Amino acid sequence: MKDFKKGILLTLLLSCIVLFLFYRPLLKDPNNVYFSPSGDGLKSYIVSIYHLDHDTSLFRNNAMNYPYGEMAFFTDCQPMITNPVKLLSDIGIDLRPYIVGIINILMLLSIVLAAVFIFLIFLELNVSWWFAAFAAIGIAMVSPQIGRLGGHFSLSHLMWLPMLIWLLMRFDKKKSYLISVAIGLVTFLAAGMHMYFFALFGFLFLFYWVNCIYTKQMNIRDYRWIVHLLIQIILPLILVQIIVGHNDTITDRTTHPWGLTTYRANPASVLLPLGKPYAPFLMKIEKFNTFDWEAFAYIGLVALIGFITGIFQMIQRVRQKQSWWRVSNNRLITVFFWASVASLLLSFSIPFNLGLMFLLDYLGPIQQLRALARFSWLFYYLINLLVFYGIFCLLKRGNLYKILAVLALAFLLYDGYLNVRTYAPRMNNRVPELEDQANISAENEWVNLINKDDYQAILPLPYFHIGSENVWLEPKCDILRQSFIVTLKTGLPSMGVMLSRTSLSQTYKSLSLVSEPVSSFQVINDLQNEKPLLLMVDNCNDLSNPEKNLVRHSSLIWKGPKFAFYQLPVAMLDTISMRGTLAFENEMKIIHDGNADTTRILYYNGFEDNQNADVFYGSGAFSAEIKNWNRIVEQKIKNAQPGDSCEVLFWVKGYETDLMARSIIEFVQKTDDQTVDYKYDQFQHYYSSLKDGWMRIKIPFVAKSTDDLVMVTLRNADLKNFSLVVDEVIIRKRP
Repeated sequence: MKDFKKGILLTLLLSCIVLFLFYRPLLKDPNNVYFSPSGDGLKSYIVSIYHLDHDTSLFRNNAMNYPYGEMAFFTDCQPMITNPVKLLSDIGIDLRPYIVGIINILMLLSIVLAAVFIFLIFLELNVSWWFAAFAAIGIAMVSPQIGRLGGHFSLSHLMWLPMLIWLLMRFDKKKSYLISVAIGLVTFLAAGMHMYFFALFGFLFLFYWVNCIYTKQMNIRDYRWIVHLLIQIILPLILVQIIVGHNDTITDRTTHPWGLTTYRANPASVLLPLGKPYAPFLMKIEKFNTFDWEAFAYIGLVALIGFITGIFQMIQRVRQKQSWWRVSNNRLITVFFWASVASLLLSFSIPFNLGLMFLLDYLGPIQQLRALARFSWLFYYLINLLVFYGIFCLLKRGNLYKILAVLALAFLLYDGYLNVRTYAPRMNNRVPELEDQANISAENEWVNLINKDDYQAILPLPYFHIGSENVWLEPKCDILRQSFIVTLKTGLPSMGVMLSRTSLSQTYKSLSLVSEPVSSFQVINDLQNEKPLLLMVDNCNDLSNPEKNLVRHSSLIWKGPKFAFYQLPVAMLDTISMRGTLAFENEMKIIHDGNADTTRILYYNGFEDNQNADVFYGSGAFSAEIKNWNRIVEQKIKNAQPGDSCEVLFWVKGYETDLMARSIIEFVQKTDDQTVDYKYDQFQHYYSSLKDGWMRIKIPFVAKSTDDLVMVTLRNADLKNFSLVVDEVIIRKRP
């Protein structure tokens, strides 16, 4: 007990020293410091504040995606943190004004908690208190989750994996229902923070319980193991699913989020000290400069040396016909290590990158965990626990090993210093507009001029929409940050979207507002009232033509140095859509009647020879299996002069089908058999209009001669049983 107290105190002391040395500027004024001044991090703060101040439901958030809102878990408003604060405010304990500080302090405290639970794990392994304390804080400092403090807040809490490992070690000694309840509570809370934690927990649970049954610690015929399993895993998952199901009625979220084979780890990004000052030569290798930042989960130099040593020892045991898989004299560490290896292999996208992508079709919700690189985190913790436990076991062999152990701890702390030093300075950010709660600064002068009660929502322009996994409309200029601030200052929800797995039908209804109108805007029917929209227009002059059209039909209210406000009556949206529809119908009527200006309309194909039940116009359309390459245009262009701006247009059916907008376009333009323009991209980057289930694609190009050959080929290998239907192909000079 005396050693336990010494160790805990030393661990806490070392943790506090780390916080003081690296995060002291953040702790001076935690409620006004933003670990990220933009992007995902700022969004997390904004939706959390909005959730507390304006949302009436615990698990719905209306900060973005107006008029629909979103289920809280998909917004990153951290309901496991914000909802207790919300409930406390209902009984008179109002901590809502301090939510930024609460979020920040909890993230930093997770470093301390992680170190404490790593220390407790070492204590279970009978490691000396002083060694355990230094190793614990070092492992916490090197953790790849440190990098999440600057953006992915719900993933930044370091303590969950060490906490579960320790609880399972305690449970292994005593199969107590009380410990199972504690494990179940941790599982529920961690899953509520982010489902990646539940997935990582799954590897530990699977390997632990298989080993538990295999070694007959619990007889498979003994019902008690089922009860423990129910408490630890199944009930927490069911509870999370009940919360999600009760508050989420959306049925058309994507089942195939993008990035499964992109956001993956690599043996080099996990094992090698890439970017470290003691191995600069590694970055001279071109391959090592191409990894996505998600891929990095460096285990540390000491763990790397231990890993290599372990590989040689394993080979030696194989030759000696010993138990090669026994990596430790501790059974649980061995079990957990192999669980982490399985998790590591998944982080490498194994088996999917071995030609087994079809397995995804059978994995259900698991497909939603697209950033596989995060599964390397479990390996990080286990390889370090294993290596430093092994180093401690060597201390008994003499002074040389004691010196090596001290050096190992020193280098672990050095690696930790490098890791924390990289991220800590980036986290000290202020947002002056939000600090100015009295709205007396020049940046906030607009607040007193805008009556928020006159409007129903903000429509930010340039418009942004991220989250459907089908269409990415990236934020331009500074509109994302500024619109977040306006949302908080006014309390008005935003029609902009930066969320996760948004409804496809809702996505396209919103996107239609910033598309070329050829039919009525369906989103109008879903608006909550007849109040006008507050257009927030960035002054960067980077608006699309449809966005400029919205501004032209609006009334200027206020213009500042960064952005301007316009009033857009809802009735004016009907006017815009009717005018656009009429112009489109008149344009097409001229073509259909055979009266098109052939100097401008260079090619037209309505596929009337291909009779089809699905048509955009007439009685024919091109139809084929979309999983194959389908050439819809192969035409030499006449009546065009070199330098003419031209475009290929066509309508494709079924855009609301998941993955349809990620279909591939291959555009080839040739002059005298020489390729002069080549595009290989997705529908989502070239769509211009939406109408009755059809999406219009517009591909711009510049004529290079009077006899260019233009070819357009389409494919979507991910849509296995889906027909490509194309109609109304036009090649024309751009208006």
